[in-house]
Amino acid sequence: MRLLPPFISLLVACAALPATCQSSSKSNLVSPGGTVSPSTAAAQPAEASDPVVSSDALSADISRQSKVIQNQIETQRNILKKNQELMKEAKKLDDKKKKLAAKNKKLEAKNQAFNAEKKGVEAQNADLAKKNEALKAAEKPIETAVK
Repeated sequence: MRLLPPFISLLVACAALPATCQSSSKSNLVSPGGTVSPSTAAAQPAEASDPVVSSDALSADISRQSKVIQNQIETQRNILKKNQELMKEAKKLDDKKKKLAAKNKKLEAKNQAFNAEKKGVEAQNADLAKKNEALKAAEKPIETAVK
């Protein structure tokens, strides 16, 4: 007889535990990844006993999930828009890079031409210096030994 009241209270507590777990799991029907939680399918038969509370809770949960999904969609649209802007900027930069590469190629060709001309002028300068030295040597009188 002494064990009967604690046993009844333990039995009542054990019976209330699954109902508590089921009611807390129904608030997350869709996870952030977009998959349906498997625990909600098992929780729905327990909800059938109280249709007013279930429909209100379900409506609120669907509304919350709708807001979450709408926020995700808006975020994806913003990311897409930003990516498109970045692609346009990248294309402009690529075009600019191609133009600069073409200009650089032309400048390199001019630089090579100037270097070739510089070498030619230096060769002419060296040749003229030799001729100048030869003329100076020819203008000097030949000194003979006078005694």
